[in-house]
Amino acid sequence: MLWVPMVKFLFMVYNQNVFHPVKRIEKQDPSLIFEPQLNSENDLIWLKAKSDGPDGEPSWKPLTDKLDQFLKPYQYGNQYGPNVVPCNNGHVPGPGQVCSVDIRHLGMNCTKENNYGYDKGTPCVVIALENIVGWIPDVYETNRLPEEMPQYLKHTAMNGNPEKKMIWVSCDGKNPVDKENLGPFAYAPGPFFETYYFPYQNLKGYLSPLVMVQFLKPVKGVLINVECKAWANNIVHNQRDRKSVV
Repeated sequence: MLWVPMVKFLFMVYNQNVFHPVKRIEKQDPSLIFEPQLNSENDLIWLKAKSDGPDGEPSWKPLTDKLDQFLKPYQYGNQYGPNVVPCNNGHVPGPGQVCSVDIRHLGMNCTKENNYGYDKGTPCVVIALENIVGWIPDVYETNRLPEEMPQYLKHTAMNGNPEKKMIWVSCDGKNPVDKENLGPFAYAPGPFFETYYFPYQNLKGYLSPLVMVQFLKPVKGVLINVECKAWANNIVHNQRDRKSVV
């Protein structure tokens, strides 16, 4: 019997929403959502690094196709309009304007040309906040970070530019064995969402800010539960209600 190395990820998604801009006015705070997700009822990312289909197509091809489809509006040339402007901490969008999203900041490894790492068993996953009309993040001050925030994220927050206001993001294995099997991972452009993308106002041309997470050396042949969280004063982590955690 030929054993083909594989890696499986079970992302414990605590909401089952399709990943595209949605107007939601009944909720008070957003949930995290992710791609690729082939089935909204199934949050398992399963792949083999080698081709195994009858036509030689890699098992990961549907996953990278889904990422291609999702990221298409973010590609250079697809973000245009008189109200789409580049933003930074010194230049926030004015009335009726939305910020462009530069996907070059999502890293060189997590690209279509590199198959988002899936062919090498180092898959990339993109995460974003669900769009809630009018929601404004109440970010943490660096001297008032929550005790339960991961230490590496506290270090990043406290050593960054205090003028930059961030919604922080963390990912890790859900349980001790998952943490061990998950191995190292990297965020691009970093473990955060910039606050100048908020509030979402359902304006034409708006695209959600993204964080790309690449898992660099996951243990092969095991199921790994990965949990990601967004951090702000007005984002509640409630696993029972499946809020603000994937």
